[in-house]
Amino acid sequence: MTRPPTAATRGRTRWLLVAAAPVAAVACASGGNWDAKVGSAATAPDVTVSTPGTVLNGYAVLASDAGIGAISLLLSSANALSLPPPLGPLAQGDLLLVIQMQGAVIDSSNSAGYGYVIDEGGAGTYELVRAGIVNGNRVGISAGCGGLTRHYRAAGRTQVVRVAHVNDLVVSSGASVVARPWDGARGGVVAIDADGTVTVRGAVDAGGRGFRGGVRDNNSANSAAADQLYRSTDSADGGEKGESIAGFETDYDTVGGGRYCRGAPANGGGGGTSHNGGGGGGANGDSGDGWSGDGVMDMATIGAAAWSLDPAWAYHGGNPTHSSGGGRGGYTFSFSDQDALTVPPGDSRWAGNFRRERGGHGGHPLKNDPAERIFAGGGGGAGDSNNNAGGSGGAGGGVVWMRAAAIGGTGLVTADGAPGENTRPAGNDGPGGGGAGGTIVAVSNSFGGLTFSARGGKGGNQNIATLEAEGPGGGGGGGFIALGGMGAPARIAVGGSNGTTNSASLTEFPANGATLGAAGQPDEVAVAAALPICRGGIPEPAAPAFNVQGSGGCEVGAPARAAGATIAALAALLAPLLRRRRRA
Repeated sequence: MTRPPTAATRGRTRWLLVAAAPVAAVACASGGNWDAKVGSAATAPDVTVSTPGTVLNGYAVLASDAGIGAISLLLSSANALSLPPPLGPLAQGDLLLVIQMQGAVIDSSNSAGYGYVIDEGGAGTYELVRAGIVNGNRVGISAGCGGLTRHYRAAGRTQVVRVAHVNDLVVSSGASVVARPWDGARGGVVAIDADGTVTVRGAVDAGGRGFRGGVRDNNSANSAAADQLYRSTDSADGGEKGESIAGFETDYDTVGGGRYCRGAPANGGGGGTSHNGGGGGGANGDSGDGWSGDGVMDMATIGAAAWSLDPAWAYHGGNPTHSSGGGRGGYTFSFSDQDALTVPPGDSRWAGNFRRERGGHGGHPLKNDPAERIFAGGGGGAGDSNNNAGGSGGAGGGVVWMRAAAIGGTGLVTADGAPGENTRPAGNDGPGGGGAGGTIVAVSNSFGGLTFSARGGKGGNQNIATLEAEGPGGGGGGGFIALGGMGAPARIAVGGSNGTTNSASLTEFPANGATLGAAGQPDEVAVAAALPICRGGIPEPAAPAFNVQGSGGCEVGAPARAAGATIAALAALLAPLLRRRRRA
């Protein structure tokens, strides 16, 4: 007769899973990176996802600051962390990802230096802890974690994400696991912790679910306006800036000098300045080329010789621009058919606003570090608009965090930025900039044939049937991908392409001043042992974390131990349990 499960047998089942730890020790000898973990809030279920748009995470807002050493988290709604079966309600031992999304302090001067990050202010800081006792909206942190290791501010839009803990996860072809879109308070993160294998034949998708793009308005100054503005509280002066680690809209109005015009706030793209400049692309990953906000001039584009007439060409010593971060939005309004290869931007012969270089600046790149801080991609800036024809900026990619014994399949793990909006019918306004690629961190003993992608979004196009022309949107910058484990899956973090215009007056140079987003960081390494994860809170052995090396051995200095020592330690852990079983 089969006995029904009891607390004792459930505990025995968890501990018997410790036998998997020697496999991890053996894997170290062949180049593993799996940080063996056993024990959980409950026996983890096998989950198969067969429909698109499936959300496996819960998201709650931190209601009050939580400092270093804090042993509980006050949430706006702890119920938001409960999930439908088979993952179920929040329980002790569940893994929670605490992340502060914003809070950075930026340079707010009305200058080209606008948006430089003076202090990250905790933005991007994160860690994973085990849930303790839940009392209303106060969620304890398991005593084994020793409290928080970092400080989190509610004003910095800190959220607590319920990590999806599974045994094996299968995402079927045509299906997807997605993040709830970031809404300014919560969302934008996919977090999966698998005891076994994650097989992705469809997609794990945080694309376009990160920081929001600048929102199109319909107000612009006189078409002859010539101001070089980087921030303003007046929508007539330019398009809206994209969201960033420094905030959005009201944050920019309150402490950033205004939400409008071309200055790029942190990793958000700048709005196109009046009259009808294109929006700048958002940013995240760092190409290492330094930032100017001018993006990357595409020397292979149609009419590339026109770049030498751009003011930024001279500023960069007679060279094409190669700014890290987002691409710049294109030039302002013109309606005369001149030759862009000989008549420079700002020349009165272009008529209208003289086709000035006033597009939104590309966002500033950030410094991701999987051991400390990770960021969502910045939103693209909106194009300047006054004819109900402009485009909003694209949203940045969100964050994907994954840990599993093996990760494989033929599908896609993505945190791509969304494209900037094209112009609407009539087309006589500025399009939006592309959102930046987000961040992907994944550790596993092995990776199969997946593709990991954090591309920047494409800048918006101008679609118009007359000689009038406006600046297209700048491309979003590439994101950040850090993997730890054996295998060589495809990794993509290219910058987004700039938009173009089909105006009959710019056939010789369709880019019309809009530039590419810069490449991000596709080839970074995530060290399992360095990830900010509480490994206490439930009975769990101090399993070593293994790091892949080119030679296939353990990283020097990694806390690996010989297989014999591991087995001896496991035997000591199992002995009391086995004695109790014999007595039973």
